Amino acid sequence: MTDTNSHSPAPTGQPGQPIASVRVLNGGHGEQHKEHRFGSRMPRLWWVFFSNEWVPLPLYFFLIKHRQGLILFDTGIDPAILSDKSYIKQAVGRFLLPWIFRLNISEDDRVDHVLKRAGVDAGDIRLAIISHLHFDHVGGIAQIPQADLMVNEREWAILSEPHPEREWILREHIEIPSAKWRQIAFKPADDPLLGDFDGAHDVFGDGSMVLLPTPGHTPGSMSLLIRQAGWDPILMVGDLTYETRLLEQDVVPGTGDKETLLASFAKVRRLKEKLPGLAVVASHDSNAEAAVAKATGLKN
Repeated sequence: MTDTNSHSPAPTGQPGQPIASVRVLNGGHGEQHKEHRFGSRMPRLWWVFFSNEWVPLPLYFFLIKHRQGLILFDTGIDPAILSDKSYIKQAVGRFLLPWIFRLNISEDDRVDHVLKRAGVDAGDIRLAIISHLHFDHVGGIAQIPQADLMVNEREWAILSEPHPEREWILREHIEIPSAKWRQIAFKPADDPLLGDFDGAHDVFGDGSMVLLPTPGHTPGSMSLLIRQAGWDPILMVGDLTYETRLLEQDVVPGTGDKETLLASFAKVRRLKEKLPGLAVVASHDSNAEAAVAKATGLKN
């Protein structure tokens, strides 16, 4: 089981390069149903209530030290979801949570505490890129009120739809007074390597961090492509898949839109063909730390 107090060392970039380091931060761990992770022909409610097979669920997020400042890719989970009975407003959500996830998290797993153990003050975070709006990816935004929060405009539109909480998008913990949300719209990519995707967004205009739409887990899910000389490229995919090997094998999880997931899987695989050595890194994959270390040349 994952040590909730650990985090990976910082793979360092070459002098003069835009990115100095990438770190995989550990925000706790839990368990999910086997069917949730690997998919199932059974209806979702069947495996939620009747499956007794549970598998480990690491809860990672990522810290990137760019010359423009410190960047988070997602912000982890808020431990208050277990300690505060009113955290989930809807009674059905409070009822379902322990049937869907077995969470092993504490106050030590809140984003500011995880960052402190990594030697970083939460107040120094400039930007948080949010892969999608599920509660275990936006749970730390209240702890970084100074940071801009970047989200796909398609994902943001879910908040205007009826009952986003039914998809575990908790409006009351997203639309908070301190949050500085920035919606982005994807535009046609200038780089032919990215032509398979429905647009791209260059975060700082230097090509080192490019956002790509990878819907399926949610309609507005997006991934982050990191490219830097001397490293293998890295694609952080959030929850597009729970394990890189599953994406490579076209194994879709038990949630999300199957056809859209498969289409995004295919785009990522084509990108990997064009970018040899591409490390596909998923937020709940126990191999995330090793994949980032290998891509950046970190010696264990």
